[in-house]
Amino acid sequence: MMKYISYFLAFQLCIILGSSSYYSQDIVNKEIEALKEYFNASNSNVSDGGSLFLDILDRWEEESDKKVIQSQIVSFYFKLFEHLTDNKIIQGSINTIREDLSAKFFNSNCIKREDFLKVSQFQVNDLKIQRKAVRELKKVMNDLLPHSTLRKRRRSQSSLRSRRANYSPHDCNI
Repeated sequence: MMKYISYFLAFQLCIILGSSSYYSQDIVNKEIEALKEYFNASNSNVSDGGSLFLDILDRWEEESDKKVIQSQIVSFYFKLFEHLTDNKIIQGSINTIREDLSAKFFNSNCIKREDFLKVSQFQVNDLKIQRKAVRELKKVMNDLLPHSTLRKRRRSQSSLRSRRANYSPHDCNI
């Protein structure tokens, strides 16, 4: 009997969590609609010249590559929201959307979000920032290398070396 109660409670919890995320998404959608209305973004002339991000997102297909362009787009939205902080009319909508965007993009990891915002706020025209960036460029470039491939290559090279070192013509089992 306890087993069935546990399953029932787990089922109810899933329903509650699922409906709360649906409810949350519904709220975010309403806030996006409020921003569209405020900016008159549904007007037909807004689409003149094509999309801003959608065509670009379509061209980036591989998941790891797509994260790169998404980070630039998310950075744009955060800067846009920061630019609009004085606007009291849409502040609630912006806060709701910003939090949902953070939760989705950073998997609710506050440290990742803070680091992302910190990097996006660096001023490119600041000489001190430029000097530090150039100083760190080589390490950043090395960090861009695919680590898994590098490790595999090192592992296979070291195992090949050890096999060569341990090789003896008498070891062959023919």
